Amino acid sequence: MIPTGIVRGALVGLSAVVLALTLLIVCIRCGRRYRQRRRERIAAPVRALLLRLLCAEEDDQSALLHRLAEIDKRTWTALEPTLTTLLGKVAGGARTALIRLYELRGAARDAVAALNSHRASRRGRAAQVLGQLAHRPAVAPLCRLLADRDPEVRLAAARALGRIGDPAAVPDLLESLHMPRSVPPGAVIRSLVSLGPGAQRQVAAGLRQEPLVRAVAIEVLGAIGAASRTSEIARALREDPETEVRIKAARALGRLGMPDGLEPLLAAVGPDRPTALRTVSVGALGSLGAVAATDRLVELLGDATPRVASTAARALLRLGPAGQGALRAVADDRAGGPASAQARAALAEVAVGGARHGVRAEVAL
Repeated sequence: MIPTGIVRGALVGLSAVVLALTLLIVCIRCGRRYRQRRRERIAAPVRALLLRLLCAEEDDQSALLHRLAEIDKRTWTALEPTLTTLLGKVAGGARTALIRLYELRGAARDAVAALNSHRASRRGRAAQVLGQLAHRPAVAPLCRLLADRDPEVRLAAARALGRIGDPAAVPDLLESLHMPRSVPPGAVIRSLVSLGPGAQRQVAAGLRQEPLVRAVAIEVLGAIGAASRTSEIARALREDPETEVRIKAARALGRLGMPDGLEPLLAAVGPDRPTALRTVSVGALGSLGAVAATDRLVELLGDATPRVASTAARALLRLGPAGQGALRAVADDRAGGPASAQARAALAEVAVGGARHGVRAEVAL
């Protein structure tokens, strides 16, 4: 049995640790509030000037810009968080004025230099500013930051590259997916999609790389509407050894809506294919809008896998009058078994949805 004195001593020690941690948290919070209030107090004299700049006509902005560009370093440092936030929220003449203010101040140059700071918080803020400014000269150093030791900095660099919109960043963004210090796929996808159709050639190069890169490249090509890459994506659906890549390819073909996607999607719904791939491919046939898929989707209403059957019913609804007519025919067949029940359930769901919105359902039982 443990002596009472030892137990009491342990409890006293634990209480002291808890008290110390509590005091530390309180001190940190108080310090943050103090610094925030201090920044607000320092920036207060020029906030009105900044508001005038944002509301001014273009002809009246020059004097205001120069006055703000000449404020002392202490005041600029206090004002900069507000400027960074505004850059992400305003558009048109107000955004142009803010970018011009950064140029006059030389802040973009300072931000590029800050990317090499020893402090992760400074590197992250600098990446954010450069992204908001769409500062193209910063693309190369931001690409290097994709391998930063701090994960938040890597995320900030990826987002900044997406905002800048230079296709030259695509190879580095794709490479960041499988580096030892990687960037999450979702962040890379969002950045690549932000680059738009102009980057599709560079993104398509990822179709010949490792599985994760292939999957990301296919998803991005589908999201940006790269219809000219339909044949390559269809080949991935037919031949890629990785199920996840084929699932991404099926979804992308549905988004692209090109006739070349029909045949590989029909092949991908076969009973010998993985359930996840079959389900996504069935949904893609509905997105494709190919009436030629109607008969195959009707067959799938009675599929032994409930997810596939229910997805087939929804896909038929998306095919318009032809698909809806086929659903009605199956629903009216009282000897139709599971397929008939699936069709009736889909039609009933549409009818209930229409009633909830106060309109007559397009599809009647």
